[in-house]
Amino acid sequence: MTKKYKEQAFQAFENKNFDLALKLYSLALKLDPNDIDLKIGAILSDYAKEDELDASIMFDFYTSSTMLGDDKETIYNEIIDSINYEDDFFVSLLSSLNSFNIIPDDGVEYKDLLEIAKQRGMKKTLQDIMFSSRILINSKEDMMDFISLLYKYDFKDEALSYLESAISIFPQDKYFEEKFLELSKRDFNWDMR
Repeated sequence: MTKKYKEQAFQAFENKNFDLALKLYSLALKLDPNDIDLKIGAILSDYAKEDELDASIMFDFYTSSTMLGDDKETIYNEIIDSINYEDDFFVSLLSSLNSFNIIPDDGVEYKDLLEIAKQRGMKKTLQDIMFSSRILINSKEDMMDFISLLYKYDFKDEALSYLESAISIFPQDKYFEEKFLELSKRDFNWDMR
């Protein structure tokens, strides 16, 4: 599944459909959060919304260098270093994360996500954190609330993904199963027979 998302995200980026690319890279990162290709794709997809030309150049540089056998980690770090942090979302995101003593690789507690959203706005916070960090949810109620927020802010694929996880975590709870069926029929026209 990760490979499929990765290929579709790459094509979306190449076609300059950066919103779709970001969503697909985010979905793939949930499945493989350590994949450098996915991280750089998500970062550059988001960055392309601010500076399409630079993001495309960096994307081409990354893909061609890695095809030639250059070290992905080194290239990744070079690209991150070359992004102008004063204009980029990273400064505000990282300062928000640091104020809550959160290390992005460890994840973001759901309650902290809500606090960050008070400062930055929920949609922006979800966009920035969804692909860069894991969301750590500690209760069924928080899971229900989080899925509702994802759906409300038009992260429908992600909402379905979390619903699938919730069904496996809470197999006896009919709420998640019913919500999954409702969303999949309404928004994706899936035939669930």
